Parts: sequence; C-alpha cells; structure tokens
Amino acid sequence: MIRLQELNEGLKNEFRQAAGALRKRLEQRPNRAAMRAYIAGSGMGRFTKSRKMSNIELEQIAEKGGIAGVDGSTNSAGGIFPYVITLQQAMAKSTVAQEEIYFQRVMCPLLFEEALDEAGYQEMVKSSLAGLEARAALSAIEKFSPAVLLIDGSLVRLKIEAKHLWEKLKEAALDSGTLLAGVVEGISTRVISSALKGVLPEAVTGACDWELLFGVMDVGEGLEVAPGCFKEGFRTVFMRTSGDPKPIGIDLLEEQYEHLELVENLIYTLTPESGRGIPLWLDLIDKKVKISDATIEGLLKTYLGQDYAEFLTPKRAKRSP
Repeated sequence: MIRLQELNEGLKNEFRQAAGALRKRLEQRPNRAAMRAYIAGSGMGRFTKSRKMSNIELEQIAEKGGIAGVDGSTNSAGGIFPYVITLQQAMAKSTVAQEEIYFQRVMCPLLFEEALDEAGYQEMVKSSLAGLEARAALSAIEKFSPAVLLIDGSLVRLKIEAKHLWEKLKEAALDSGTLLAGVVEGISTRVISSALKGVLPEAVTGACDWELLFGVMDVGEGLEVAPGCFKEGFRTVFMRTSGDPKPIGIDLLEEQYEHLELVENLIYTLTPESGRGIPLWLDLIDKKVKISDATIEGLLKTYLGQDYAEFLTPKRAKRSP
C-alpha cells in the first residue's frame, strides 16, 4: 500500500490539480434557490409535491391487482475474453401472489456462431438482460394483472435494448390497465443542463440531472419534465423520495400520464425515509434476484472442473492481499 508521504511531488501536484477541478465544479454549482429559479424560468418543468397514501388507498390498489416489480441481474466469471461465462436472470414478484416469475440465461462468447469482440459481447449482454426483464414484465401482466408494475431502470432502456418485445409489453400494459413505471436510481441524463445552456456557470455545463438536483428538492417533492423536452413517448419525473438528497427518476407511458400523480404518491409511500430512495418492493426483489460472485464461481468450478477454472483465473485474483 502506498503511503501519502511516499508519493513524489509531481504526483502530489497532479492530485492537487484534480482535486481543485472537483472543488471548482462543486463551488460553481448553483445553490438551491438559484437552481429552482433557473428551472422555473426555463419552462422545462414544474415542481410538484407528493403525499403518503392512506391504508384505504393502498387496499384499493391491492383490490385492483396490487403492485408487481421487475428487476434483473447479470454476473460473469472466467478469465480473459473469450474465456467468459455470463449468468443472467430477471424476476417478477407481486404483492398479492405467492408465485415468483424467473427468466434466466447463460451466455458465452464461444457459443455464438459469428465471432464477437469484447465490446460486441458486452452489448449482447446488455440487450439480453433487457429482453429477460421485458419477458418477466410481460409474464407479470399476464399472470398477476397488477394495478401498477414497477420496473427497475428506465422504460426507455427497454424500448431501445429490448425493442423486439417493447411494443408487445406496452400494448399489454395499456390493454390490461396496468400502470407501467420505470424507477431509475442512477440518473445519467442531462435534460436540465441542456435546457439551461448559457445560463449555468461554465464549470457545470453539461452536468447530469442528479448533480444539479442534489439537495434542491424537499423530501416528497418532484420535478415533472415538460412534454417535448425529454424522452418522446414518455413522461418523466425526477423525485426525492427519502432523506437521501440524491433524486431518482420515474418514467411513465405518455398514454398513462393522467395517473402520474398516483404513481408518484405510491412510490413515495413505498420508500423508507431512511433509505436510498428506491421503493421497498423493488429493493426486496433486487436482493432476491442478485447473482453473487460466489454463485457463479461455484457453478464454474462445478461444471468446468477445478483445473480448468484455475486456468481461467486472472493473475490479479491470485495476488496476496
């Protein structure tokens, strides 16, 4: 381990410069009042306030089919490409049914007829997981007929990466009356900085939405993005659902916009104030669907054999701690 006093002066200066750039960006980030004023003046969205739903309202949702959630997980084991095996699974679970729905897949670059480079394989892995999640969502609508279906991640991601299933999923949700909502923990969009181009300080030009909204909203408050500003075919809200000052994103189908307030209230109600902002039901599914390193490494040793598994183990994994 390198000690601070062992760093040479050149490296210390470089680190000092990098830290200074971070500090400058943080210092030039508009304060809460200024950011709210910029957003209000731009017309790109409006601030809304959600509320906790009553037990009676939650019972009414349960009577209409309850809430279902969908999440997926992917993990890989092996060594240097193409000596890689990837295990994926998606899960759907309802609040009013015991059955759990799983879709699973094993991938390996050596299983494809046409040769793939590593970047191409990673794109296939992303598309495959989105497809499994879309299938789980479709199955949840068919089997559970939920009033609300929460999907971990953006609906736009499913539209792009599972386009062969997206229209079928959308049609099923609209036909059954199931409200389809994507819940995004890691917001990477830049709709606010795009709308405020020329207004924001230079250091935060192009900043992500989560960065500009960090600490700007009260708990239970959201920023509803105006139609036409973002994600055609969807309505989006950035929302602070817990004590965590970092907001989450919520996607809803444009056709279901009239129910946006209900979805916001429901997600706010399902999220613990001490949590990271994600509804408890999705958190529960995340824990159940997650594929651990121990699981996939155990499968690799069982079906490949200890000797071959050892052959695939990268040298860095054999280093002493």
